[in-house]
Amino acid sequence: MSFVSETMLFLLVAFALSLLHQRTTKPRGLLAWSDQYLRLRLHWGFGNSKKIIPGPSASPSQLSGSLPASEAMHVHKTLYHQLQNIEKHPEVLPQARDLLVSLLAEAVGGSQETALQGILAIQEYDSNALATFLKEKDDRITVQWENYLSRRKAGKPREMFKDREHAEWWLRQSAPVKYVDGAWLGHIHKVSTPFALRSITKNVWQILSEELGDGDLVKNHVHVYRELMAEIGHPLPAADSRAFVDDLGMDAPQVWKAAVAQLLISLFPHEFLPEILGFNMHFEMLTWDTMRAIKELKELGLNDYYFLLHVSIDNADSGHTAMAMQSVIEYMEYIHEYEGALATQQAWRRIQAGYLLSETLSSSPGCVSSGTDFAEGISFNKNEVDITKVFKAKALVAHRLHCSSKVKIKGRTLVEWLEPGAFASRKRQKAFIDALAESKPWIYKGDPEKSRLVKELAWDGKMFGSFTQVEVGALRRWIESLAVHKPDPKYYWAFTGRTELSSESALRGHDLRVDYPVFPALPKLDLGPEGAARTIDSPICVEGSPQLRRFIGLWFAQSCVLEGLITIPFRTANPASSAIIRVLRAQYGFAPEGSGVAGMDEMRRTDAIDLHSIGVEVTKNTGIPQPRGLQDALRGEESVFAVSMLALSMRPIEHRDTLLGMAWAFMRLHEALATSASTRLLTPQTKAALRDIARRELLGLQVFMDELKADQARRAHFGHGFNRVRREIEEIFS
Repeated sequence: MSFVSETMLFLLVAFALSLLHQRTTKPRGLLAWSDQYLRLRLHWGFGNSKKIIPGPSASPSQLSGSLPASEAMHVHKTLYHQLQNIEKHPEVLPQARDLLVSLLAEAVGGSQETALQGILAIQEYDSNALATFLKEKDDRITVQWENYLSRRKAGKPREMFKDREHAEWWLRQSAPVKYVDGAWLGHIHKVSTPFALRSITKNVWQILSEELGDGDLVKNHVHVYRELMAEIGHPLPAADSRAFVDDLGMDAPQVWKAAVAQLLISLFPHEFLPEILGFNMHFEMLTWDTMRAIKELKELGLNDYYFLLHVSIDNADSGHTAMAMQSVIEYMEYIHEYEGALATQQAWRRIQAGYLLSETLSSSPGCVSSGTDFAEGISFNKNEVDITKVFKAKALVAHRLHCSSKVKIKGRTLVEWLEPGAFASRKRQKAFIDALAESKPWIYKGDPEKSRLVKELAWDGKMFGSFTQVEVGALRRWIESLAVHKPDPKYYWAFTGRTELSSESALRGHDLRVDYPVFPALPKLDLGPEGAARTIDSPICVEGSPQLRRFIGLWFAQSCVLEGLITIPFRTANPASSAIIRVLRAQYGFAPEGSGVAGMDEMRRTDAIDLHSIGVEVTKNTGIPQPRGLQDALRGEESVFAVSMLALSMRPIEHRDTLLGMAWAFMRLHEALATSASTRLLTPQTKAALRDIARRELLGLQVFMDELKADQARRAHFGHGFNRVRREIEEIFS
């Protein structure tokens, strides 16, 4: 006999007993009730009971939208780990792309009922309409905040947290998404980005930089949240570790889903750039939960700085909200100018899709005002609260019946499940409801009309009258809320007007120079002799006439050696990675770091010089055709080393010290070019800018010198990387 049948039978007998108390005073013995139990079993055709045996674990290849919440969370946890260790799990790329398309399809498909509301009301792109829409949305949050303050001033209770215990639980449950803060931009602005789009992706990367503290560890958002977790006595393992996704009590499915969505959206930055821009535009807006959390955490004596940081840095005037909108406007202007009206409309639909994905994701574990109940570290949404009250009331009656069934449901008999003392536990109630939700034919998720339990409670049903009309309504709403939606990828393709392309086809034959991410077989690099680390301070000679095409290719590819080291936010929450961020900021032409954030001021700068613009200047000064992308710059035998270096950079954790040694060699190259009296590749102004870039690189990379002194093996890898780049440079200038 199935778990469901036995469970519902027991409840049915209990309800019948309840009716008997109401309609007769004649006592009935246990034998009589046992006979009735048997007759019901025979009437319904129940067979022998069987234990529920869990099926095989869901693999990441299964789209989580088609799975029950618990299985979907397992998929998301698995991907959470794999996406933060993608160089060890490149085989998941097709599944990752499938899931991203599925999430986008779910977002746009679920918005069709309100097709003329929200951002979809802007049917044709208009920058003024976009600005007005975002301002009105921001204004509504402000009004909500003022109304909230009025309610609190009038003596109304907190709306986010019941008490300190609830707040600490909420903070811990939120950790998976907070520990990837910034991941939705983690893979943007690569050396393989089309050159015409680099000014746009650079501006978006600045938002990532500020999320990561601009290279100042104490301002790094993940670091701030990690410190908060330690303060409340809940330190967690590293977010990229297997231990983090183990059973640590972080079990809010919507949080894991939101975290994985952030890791996915930027994983394919060239194919899904419009979606990234749209996602970023919504994600960087002021949020209602963030504002309330600041006030209520402070009231409960908890540190509110992480949330205060987001309110200040995400402002719509000069902060991330303004920067995100400006990036969208600049991208749309580019598409309109170079690709035309039809491409502009398609790009706008793709931006809307990304925006809707961020808007439809819920990363909150649950709060008081949402109807969520909380106790014993367990949260209940409003429908679960309502249905739990119903079953709790019925359990009091059911306990009077001594059921002889030996069936066990997850280790407990039916009597044990509904024993009033035990059933008073929120954990027990949650487990019972979750089990009941998986039962057929009694419960069909999302379809109360098909669910046998609802039919039996209706007129002519065997349990009619056991539930009140209000209780039946609560049951129906709960069943409706269980609907498992399987998003059809066609929603996304149709909505955006893109030609449907399977992940197998999209990822086949990827080219390192054009696509990202790509994990080719690593070429065999001659990294030099052992003990080469002793030569890292030797100068690099650039006095000869360079092989220009070989030089240009290497120049445009050089930043790849550090880019992969800061794609995962949690891995940046340490002093060494903070130094790498500062080095990249110098290479990308950002102003030196100050005590605050630059925000829109950086985007308005017109005097920025970065390594890329220096490469463009060299092509102009030497008459070389300006490349449109890295593919144009890296051609033929003369680019073999640069392409090999690019392949090495795709595995930054495995080859970290070698890549850092290469970065040190490029820093020495910058010093040499900036101080050379004979080279005519650069103007005096550009030499001065390059000298400043090299100075900032030296300050950042010097952080690793102390680490290397204590580790001979790491020092050797560093030296190998340095010497191999130095050899390439000297061959170019020989």
